[in-house]
Amino acid sequence: MSRLALVPMLLLCAALPVRADEFTDTLESALKAYREGDVKAADEDLSYATKLLGSQKAEALAKFLPPAPAGWTREDQAPEDEGVGMAMLGGGTTVSASYANGGAEAQITLLADSPMVTSLGAMMGGLAQLTGAKPMRIKRVEFSETDGELRGLVNNRVLVSVSGDASAEEKKTLLEAMDFEGLGDY
Repeated sequence: MSRLALVPMLLLCAALPVRADEFTDTLESALKAYREGDVKAADEDLSYATKLLGSQKAEALAKFLPPAPAGWTREDQAPEDEGVGMAMLGGGTTVSASYANGGAEAQITLLADSPMVTSLGAMMGGLAQLTGAKPMRIKRVEFSETDGELRGLVNNRVLVSVSGDASAEEKKTLLEAMDFEGLGDY
């Protein structure tokens, strides 16, 4: 990372409120290292601070995953399990949860702020028509169903997908429990 690229991040650090936490401590460490001429340490601290922010974004995004319906269980997937996939998709924030009711299973995955999502948004409608995907609308969000997987795009920045062997109706019930309006503002 060039020194010039560090300047805006370091200026942000100087303007942060006094409240200390791991993120601000790490930014202050980066600023200190930068002032001392240790660009490598500053870069490492900034990379770590970026990871901390990513964790906070994932926690905020996970709040939009619906609770398990009556008779179902929900198991949240560990965010570190999804980091490699995000790197392959150009970055972004992803969270997912698995739902089970004894016989059926479904997994909801939310992918936000990825360049891939923006690209997919433009292609989803045409691709759905070409592949014979079944369109469906849930709470004013358009979804397509292909091979048992439902996919929809919220506010052109959050991809919602539901997969698994649960029926389309069961998957729809899970989606109906989501706050798409809030998710669009995430």
